[in-house]
Amino acid sequence: VSHTLKHMSSANQGNTNESVQDYYGNELKTTKDLKTDVCTTSCAASSKMPRYVKSAISKCHDEVLEKYYGCGIVAPVCLKGKRVLDLGCGAGRDVYVLAKLVGEEGLVVGVDMTDNMLDVARKHVDFHMDKFFPEKRAADPNFSNVRFYTGKIEELDQIAALEKGFFDVIVSNCVINLCTDKTAALQHAYDLLRVGGEMYFSDVYADRRCPKALLEDRVLYGECISGALYWNDFLQISKNVGFRDPRVLGKSSPFKIFNEEIIEKVKGYKFSSFLARLWKHPEIEYTQEDYGHVVTSN
Repeated sequence: VSHTLKHMSSANQGNTNESVQDYYGNELKTTKDLKTDVCTTSCAASSKMPRYVKSAISKCHDEVLEKYYGCGIVAPVCLKGKRVLDLGCGAGRDVYVLAKLVGEEGLVVGVDMTDNMLDVARKHVDFHMDKFFPEKRAADPNFSNVRFYTGKIEELDQIAALEKGFFDVIVSNCVINLCTDKTAALQHAYDLLRVGGEMYFSDVYADRRCPKALLEDRVLYGECISGALYWNDFLQISKNVGFRDPRVLGKSSPFKIFNEEIIEKVKGYKFSSFLARLWKHPEIEYTQEDYGHVVTSN
């Protein structure tokens, strides 16, 4: 049985969460401190980024951009007026980009367990609201379409402000791999979506199950490597919690690792990031098929 599928003991979960919090809250000051490019959006992905997304990113505060860690573009189309939840929002870059895209009538909620990262996100709410919605802010200086909450994404049910069936879209950018209980995280995401809603997220996956020795390596876990799910385990977990037909939109090139020690530790393993879509739709078929029609995503 995969170590990534087993529930860690409460002690191990606590130790891992504390290690991740320390890694992102204290050890990493900016993306330049990373030892691999796993937690950075690839040039290939950036080249495919829509102009309106690039425009929104260019308006984000420098401190928010410096503390961005992610492996993909999590901005689906047609977001105007939608209610979006960002799991593992960090310093808030994706939250603010999505806030621009959902507009004045929409709402974006970010959840993260690292207070140091949330402090950065919350510090710049006024900056982004003034930048993105100047007319609305002139009329209502207190207007904001973003909220930030402290919490673990494997324990979303403990955040009272999050209502089941409320969100249209849930996004996450290279964070599920950091969870100590992937099944719980995906189950809570399913519960929080409205029927017909979707989870649209980028994450890191392994070509095989990572052994306990790698899982317990602080740097490998913090760099979004050893916590990565084996792809087939991800598909099975997704279906088990209710996402009947997982789809892949894109796959990254092999990651670059700059640290010789890490290269040696992960020799023989391959890690890639995928952009995936999971729908909450109880009538969708398991085999990408409906009445004889098959749809694939490019």
